[in-house]
Amino acid sequence: MKAVFTLTSAESRRLIAKGVAQKEEVLLAKEKGYIIIAGGTTNAYVSQELTGDKSIDPRRFTVGTNTGGLLCVTNPDDRDEKLPVILYKGEVVKKTIPEALQDFHKETVVIKGANCIDPEGNVGVITAGFDGGTVAQTIGTVTSTGLKYIIPVGLEKMIPSVKEAAKVTGSRTMDYSLGADFGIYCLTNTLPVTEIDALKILADVKATQVAAGGIGGSEGSVVLVIEGPEENVQKAIELIESIKGEPAVKPLKGNCEKCRYFGCKFYGKKLAELPPWLLQGE
Repeated sequence: MKAVFTLTSAESRRLIAKGVAQKEEVLLAKEKGYIIIAGGTTNAYVSQELTGDKSIDPRRFTVGTNTGGLLCVTNPDDRDEKLPVILYKGEVVKKTIPEALQDFHKETVVIKGANCIDPEGNVGVITAGFDGGTVAQTIGTVTSTGLKYIIPVGLEKMIPSVKEAAKVTGSRTMDYSLGADFGIYCLTNTLPVTEIDALKILADVKATQVAAGGIGGSEGSVVLVIEGPEENVQKAIELIESIKGEPAVKPLKGNCEKCRYFGCKFYGKKLAELPPWLLQGE
């Protein structure tokens, strides 16, 4: 049996989150170790699925964000106090990421968002924080001990090559930046979960992306064809229909006047000095 459907960006995030929650490595970590969920809008959905806490707001569950037509950084006071979410044997615990990693369990996983993925499966993580962000905080332990990065990332973020993207970025190499200036980590040894992977995990169907993009709320959307035994495809259809209508994530930009990213064109600007296009949706 074969079926086709479109997923908006928010619907993709919900589907991916459901897939991550049922991924074998995550289920094992939920039983025997830690699940460390770093910031990111898709990771907010993952946190909702793993904890049942629907009060987690995706727009407040992030530091760096692409919103309003540029890369931006949220105000610390606007971020969810639950960020990051850390579970130990399935229960939310009050620990920092270093504390959770120090209490070593080989089943522990780190769930980290991404800003791009390429056809080779490499993922890219933008680092606009001058301390290197969550990757810098975790990569030493993860790589040296053999823990796994689980990377929820939508197909809307597909680019030709993460390696090439990493080569041309770097905040101090930019002469002009419309938004936060940044670099990119290229992570090659991770476990990405896209819409395709989520459908395989949840319904055991083969998914193929056949189109992308749109207007009127379909910006960032993906069109997928799924194939498989009728029972599996029907299961996938029921799943897709259950997540249709997932609300879009509302914009949340930082305060330009108090921003520390001096490379941005709008660094230090007051609200009245910002262009109208930047304030749309605020």
